[in-house]
Amino acid sequence: MLKRPVSVAISCWFLVIGSLSALVSAYLGRNDPAMQAWMADGVIPAGVQYAILIFSQGITVVAALAMLQRQRGARTVYLVWGVIDIAFCLATVPLKMHVLPGALLFAAICALLYSPKSNAWFSPRKAANDACMTPA
Repeated sequence: MLKRPVSVAISCWFLVIGSLSALVSAYLGRNDPAMQAWMADGVIPAGVQYAILIFSQGITVVAALAMLQRQRGARTVYLVWGVIDIAFCLATVPLKMHVLPGALLFAAICALLYSPKSNAWFSPRKAANDACMTPA
């Protein structure tokens, strides 16, 4: 049996811990005047921004935990949602440079999740006695 690549484990646990800490940070900062002022600069109301944050972090946690369980579709969910999220942020955030660190981190994690070792681990397993029965 092929062992889970370390890069997959680190990436997934980073996503889980990072998403949970983002949720805690948003909850604790919900009444912070500086946070409210920053959110007021956007084109979307603060309540909608919080809803999007909760939804996005929820998708990330579920996808990361599913990837740890070797669910290959979870990589695709993470990739597609990440691209949608970055495009949405670029369309709505007043200072586009604030999107760059998250986009670079997303690209690095995707590179790790789609590396050759990761692809081999996520690929469908074949039985050891799966012999080809058709003549060559």
